Amino acid sequence: MPSKGAAAASEGSTGNVRVIARIRPTNALEIKKGGVDCVRFLSENELECGSEEGKFKYTFDRVFGPESTQSEVFDFVAAPITEDVLAGYNATIFAYGQTSSGKTHTMEGPSLDDPVQRGIIPRTVTDLFQGVARADANIEFTVKVSYIEIYMERIRDLLDQFGTKVKSTRDR
Repeated sequence: MPSKGAAAASEGSTGNVRVIARIRPTNALEIKKGGVDCVRFLSENELECGSEEGKFKYTFDRVFGPESTQSEVFDFVAAPITEDVLAGYNATIFAYGQTSSGKTHTMEGPSLDDPVQRGIIPRTVTDLFQGVARADANIEFTVKVSYIEIYMERIRDLLDQFGTKVKSTRDR
């Protein structure tokens, strides 16, 4: 049974998979070089991509604009998932996008040292282990974490300091 948080966050959704878009803030280099935004926040569920030559609207379960905070994104995306994991479910947060689109900004955050700027991963780890600490002493937890990158059809484990080749397997 999904947690109350997951149910609340996915109201209107027909399943457990949700697609969320985040428009990251323009960075200093882009501003310095006179970059122009090509993605525009329209509403909590819609964004627009393109230029004057052609614009396309896309609908998502949720859209976070460039002014959204790391905390807002975490509360909607990952906090309900953390509750589900603590209830015994497996979970995945999948970040997809082209180079420089904001995956690292959202997942790690601009600063791991600044609690306001921390992204989904450090907030989720903190939330998860706080949940384990609050749990009944008779409950045993096994935590398995993967942090992988798929780039040019190669899988790399970002937690492996030795760069061991990752083999694709199925858990049964």
